[in-house]
Amino acid sequence: MLSFRVAEPTDAPSIKQFVTQAGLSSEGIDECIRSFVILETDKKKMAGTVGLERYGKNGLIRSLVLDKDYSSEELLLRLLTSVLRHAEQQGIEKAYLLTRVTTIFHTLGFTETAHEHVPQILLASPHIQQYDKDQIAIMKRSLVPAP
Repeated sequence: MLSFRVAEPTDAPSIKQFVTQAGLSSEGIDECIRSFVILETDKKKMAGTVGLERYGKNGLIRSLVLDKDYSSEELLLRLLTSVLRHAEQQGIEKAYLLTRVTTIFHTLGFTETAHEHVPQILLASPHIQQYDKDQIAIMKRSLVPAP
């Protein structure tokens, strides 16, 4: 059985190792550790994780990783839904993410957005700065219900 939980500071080393093994940067994880969601087995083995960096009312979803033994579109969507709920609870109004493959994120209401429409504070983040903007799409989703 799998369950979701919000990460604690003591989870930082294992999340950083998990993310690094997937070929992603672990830079900045310590600073936003309480905004990470962990998917774990009933034996407390990490099966997936995703984080959120806060920039005012905006959040940057990062480090979305699933263990190869648990890799499925359904679990990916459940993990993303979990971090989006957590973001809403923290008062985040817009969520952004970086990706090379956009299709699955449309399922959750994300749309592609041009770099010039992304808040400058997000574009200046270390997480976004490490990617070539011509090789990556930025997607966003409003977390505030339309009036």
